[in-house]
Amino acid sequence: MTYGQSRVRVKALFLAGLMGLVSARATAQSPAPASNPAAQSGRPADGDAGLATRTGHELHVSVGHYDYIEPGPDISIHGPKFGGEYTGAVSFGSRRQWFTRGELRGAAGHVTYDGWCAPYLIRPSSSSPNGYDLGIGDFSPCSESGDSDWYVEGRGLIGKDYIAGRWGLSPHTGLGVRHLSNGTTGVAGYRTDDYLYLPLGLTARTRVASRSALSVVVESDLLLRGWQTTHQSKLGSGDIPATATAPAFTIDGFTDLSFAQHRGWALRTSAKYQITNRWSVEPAYIRWSVGDSEIDYTTATFIVNGITARQQMGAYEPENVTHEWYVNLGFHF
Repeated sequence: MTYGQSRVRVKALFLAGLMGLVSARATAQSPAPASNPAAQSGRPADGDAGLATRTGHELHVSVGHYDYIEPGPDISIHGPKFGGEYTGAVSFGSRRQWFTRGELRGAAGHVTYDGWCAPYLIRPSSSSPNGYDLGIGDFSPCSESGDSDWYVEGRGLIGKDYIAGRWGLSPHTGLGVRHLSNGTTGVAGYRTDDYLYLPLGLTARTRVASRSALSVVVESDLLLRGWQTTHQSKLGSGDIPATATAPAFTIDGFTDLSFAQHRGWALRTSAKYQITNRWSVEPAYIRWSVGDSEIDYTTATFIVNGITARQQMGAYEPENVTHEWYVNLGFHF
């Protein structure tokens, strides 16, 4: 968040979706023995590490690193995160080539803020009830650690499997929602973000052993709408001592800020290796890039010499980029 306050606070359509044009030849299936119902259907059996989307359920645990960046002046919120994920998929259609998949992922950790801070100050003003306007002083580097940071994300996807020779291609789309919570100075949930987005992705699979497979996913997400709220009312009040040019004053509090975000995209990529029929390992990377929000206004209440004044201050959520790297360990059942 950027505006004239005590601290610059925390803060992904450039990729076209790859729902690739696949030629009619790609759907051709190799003849299969009549004794193999899965092969007759044109869909490899899940237990044989096939090239189609695996149906059933899968649980993951993950460990990774998260880095949120606001450029100019540079601000970073970074730290380790530990997560968990559930996916469930079913196939349908005459040849079982269509699929739907539901995904639910969450990750949490304690992060460090490296950025800039500035003190509150007051300046004489004849238009203010107490004779002063509220402002901020010069910025200087500051850091804070131990802030609570977590997110939860849910996605519903639909796609189709195309299998040719040693390769399987599975384009998908759907709808996703993401809720992010950042804490600060001992206040959990100080800033929250909610994203509604459109995923457009492609999975490519190939066999690397008789019972193992490698799948690579590339996906672009289009941000449809973002809602960001900074819960400034949770910060409470505080006393500011007198200086050589101004008397002591009290900040009684601020109202919350709400921003609308309309521009953004995400890039996701991962490589999943099916170690056995049950177990898999998957390194993954997610990048969110979100543009400047609209301006909103907070009302600051402050007291000088026992007299209360209220003042509006404009703020916006600046352009920001988030990088997340993690490794999943998965169990299929």
